[in-house]
Amino acid sequence: MTRQLYILILLFLTFGCENKKTNEKTNNVDTLAVEEADTTATNVYSDNVYKSDSVTIDVKNDNLNFFITLTVGNQKREYDLTKLNIQTKTPDEIQWANNEYACMMTWWSQAQSRHIFIPTKRTNELIYLDKDIEEMDSINNNIVYIDSINYGIGKVVFKAENLLTRKSKVLELSIKGQNSFYPFYDTLILTKNKLKITTASENKSISINEISNGL
Repeated sequence: MTRQLYILILLFLTFGCENKKTNEKTNNVDTLAVEEADTTATNVYSDNVYKSDSVTIDVKNDNLNFFITLTVGNQKREYDLTKLNIQTKTPDEIQWANNEYACMMTWWSQAQSRHIFIPTKRTNELIYLDKDIEEMDSINNNIVYIDSINYGIGKVVFKAENLLTRKSKVLELSIKGQNSFYPFYDTLILTKNKLKITTASENKSISINEISNGL
């Protein structure tokens, strides 16, 4: 009787230890599976925003860090907008494109609006101006932006610039009571050869032919 009882106790202890090992093993596998699932769950996705015969532009969102992936022919480049200190607020639309550049707004909020010019030609480079661009001529690659504001002396400086030559010309206006609110003008007209700005108290224009010289 004592021997049978001893055998039963041994069997009970043996099966109990095996069950404990099995349970421990199962729990470890479950924990590992959950941990692996968490590390692979990332918010990374990419959207195509422009495509032509030879140019493709994609925007990659990596947890609100934005990258522009540009493919021109067989050449591929990636621009990290965060590392380039470019303000971003879900950039996802090309405003215009030509054989030299594609324009994308990266941030919008009146004075804080910002654009980038993505090269659609291999020899061009990405252009970012930390300025509020007021007008663009996509045919001639000319832009107009507010370059500086000096409330102390009541002056605002507008600059017309060509994206290819990077030459520019300025037009200065007065900030007065009638036009003291940003962006300080009533109308702004940009043509291939001229920039004209009208305010409540002034009407000024300048020739911008020279900014395209050399093309």
